Amino acid sequence: MVETVRLHEVKERRAGSLSLLEGPHLLAEAVAASCSILRVFALPDDNSAASLAIGAGAEFVPVSVEVLSRLAPTQHPRGPVAVFRIPPDVVVDTFQTLVLWRLGDPGNVGTTIRSAAAFGLGVIAVPGADPWAPKVLRAAAGAHFRTTLETDPDLTVADLSERGFRVVATAGTGGAPPWSLPRTKTAWLIGEEAHGLPADVIASADQLVTIPMPGTVESLNAAAAAAILAYEAVRPDRSG
Repeated sequence: MVETVRLHEVKERRAGSLSLLEGPHLLAEAVAASCSILRVFALPDDNSAASLAIGAGAEFVPVSVEVLSRLAPTQHPRGPVAVFRIPPDVVVDTFQTLVLWRLGDPGNVGTTIRSAAAFGLGVIAVPGADPWAPKVLRAAAGAHFRTTLETDPDLTVADLSERGFRVVATAGTGGAPPWSLPRTKTAWLIGEEAHGLPADVIASADQLVTIPMPGTVESLNAAAAAAILAYEAVRPDRSG
């Protein structure tokens, strides 16, 4: 039990390549994706969780409300809480890919992964927030298991170029509108919330892109900007 609680800490998740997910929807998504589920903690009468655990070959552990509250990532857990093995990292080579460059907010990271999955893009994360943190998993609502996800803290623009990507960096001003960019294999770089992309990353990119905002708001939330770019990346009638 103590080992499970420790998975709230990023160093413990990385040490064992394990994480926690909470709720019936996330558990069902993980099971459907043949994710390796080790054990499922739930209230004794949670027959649905027990069935999912058995179907996944996982240990079902009935617990009290108090114990579930200790294990769960949220303040008011609904259960179940499952321990799963983080899937092996992959090298993302999707034609259109979102690159999350040190996004620090778990909600933004999860929402961006969800947008990528919705529009068929791959995801490369240069953390930032741990992409497999329970809060990120909750915000992504199962999208981790519906897209390709790579985590590389040492990734460079040159690495992306070597893979054949046209590297497009987001900027608040001075870039081309996203619909004007050529339809080529593209890595769309999304910078961290407060300061955007580092200057050296912007300088190394092939192209700058700016989302036109005719209103009076200064900037978009990182996840909102990523969703717009993901849509534009695959929009069938986009020119270029």
